[in-house]
Amino acid sequence: MVKRILFTAPVTYQDRLREALDKAQPCSLNALFRPLVNTSLLTTDNSFTSFCAKASAYDDIICSSIMAVNALAASGLERSMIDGKVIAIGNDQKAVRDLLGVTVAMPDAEPSMMGIVEALKGLPSLSQRHIAVLLPQFVGLPVPSTITRFLDALSLTGAAISHVYCYRTAAMEKSRFEEMTDTLRQEHIDAIAVTSGGEAYVLSQILAFAASQGHPVKVPVYSFGPYTTCCAQEASLHVTGTSPRHHCFSDFIAYLEKALPDL
Repeated sequence: MVKRILFTAPVTYQDRLREALDKAQPCSLNALFRPLVNTSLLTTDNSFTSFCAKASAYDDIICSSIMAVNALAASGLERSMIDGKVIAIGNDQKAVRDLLGVTVAMPDAEPSMMGIVEALKGLPSLSQRHIAVLLPQFVGLPVPSTITRFLDALSLTGAAISHVYCYRTAAMEKSRFEEMTDTLRQEHIDAIAVTSGGEAYVLSQILAFAASQGHPVKVPVYSFGPYTTCCAQEASLHVTGTSPRHHCFSDFIAYLEKALPDL
């Protein structure tokens, strides 16, 4: 039976989700896309331009997401300035090679933020390294605890850490909450799929808005990995299921296909 799934990922991630869905064909999922957050590059922001001006001075450059890789790609930096320095998580390593044309640093690190921290701890003279962390600037959203814990753990390594804001993640305007609740009620949605903590936070607000109007929405929520689930729980959003594999969207699609028939 075909299940109608509402994906809440930002527009910048939808092509990758559609590609994963196409690869899974024949697929029992009928996807509807309604982004709850918007992402945009900050390549002209002072934080990022300052980083670009001295990129060669950093020993390591950590990309916290694919958007950080995209920011590097848009920067026009010479490959020689960043070759062998860029650290990325899981499948984002492929984007580093394809978009930047450089060698990935720490390719064998466990594919998570904390996995990067553990890999760094194995480096000699870590306290003498200068590390740039490319991060999102949040608008209308709390900073996810996963990022806070990651940055705290990095600071404890003794390395010199520079926070570089290279893209913005903004919440959906509250004026659109009613539109979203109407979609959830009228589009015969079988499940909602969230791919980030920001989406989970906005979804929790939308569901609270619906309940405050006297028309609560009851749709199961599925999460792309434990980090997203952690953020959802902090926002008091109940998660029905969590994809145990979360290194690429194909993992999420495969999980949803198996999990949803149990609805």
